[in-house]
Amino acid sequence: MKLTVKEGKANKIHIYVDEEYRATVDSDYWYSEKYRKLKEINEDELTELLDAVSFRRAYNKALDLLSRRPYGTKELIKKLCEKGHENEASQKASERLLELGLLNDEEYARILSNDLMERKNYSIKRVKQELSYRGIPREIIENTVDSLDNDAENRIILVIKKKYLNKLNDEKGRKRAIDGLMRLGFSYSDIKSALRKVSEFTEEEDYD
Repeated sequence: MKLTVKEGKANKIHIYVDEEYRATVDSDYWYSEKYRKLKEINEDELTELLDAVSFRRAYNKALDLLSRRPYGTKELIKKLCEKGHENEASQKASERLLELGLLNDEEYARILSNDLMERKNYSIKRVKQELSYRGIPREIIENTVDSLDNDAENRIILVIKKKYLNKLNDEKGRKRAIDGLMRLGFSYSDIKSALRKVSEFTEEEDYD
């Protein structure tokens, strides 16, 4: 089979076999690989070439995704597949990034959990659910949350003072606060306890 290539826009190389388009890859990769020297190619060589190109494209896309925000391994593989990359190529690209230290589930879990607690005010329970949803292994989740602030009552009080303090004067506002806190993953018992303390604080302030 005859192997030919054509240069495209934006550093792209389009690969043809017997004048039929088969794949596109970046020129930096193409001119650094053995395939560039081939004029004829057999079935085994073509399979090897297409697999290599699939890996390269998935790898480049993974680097692009990681440049925008951190990812966990399973989440990155899922995202690559959603972008049209083959599952095997996506897994191999992720494995390579793990080897290079560019992908790290422990670090990702730490960054994400801190963000969820500080920015979104999630409870430990809700953080664990989110990490699990994103494919973080159970052991890493447990190790990560062990280092987080687990004083639920105190954290609820901080959220109440930040978002709900002026809504506690009537039953409708109180229910809205409770519903909002439960969506963050806090238990009803912890919420009720925190609300009692907040009420005591405000009563003391009013008395003073």
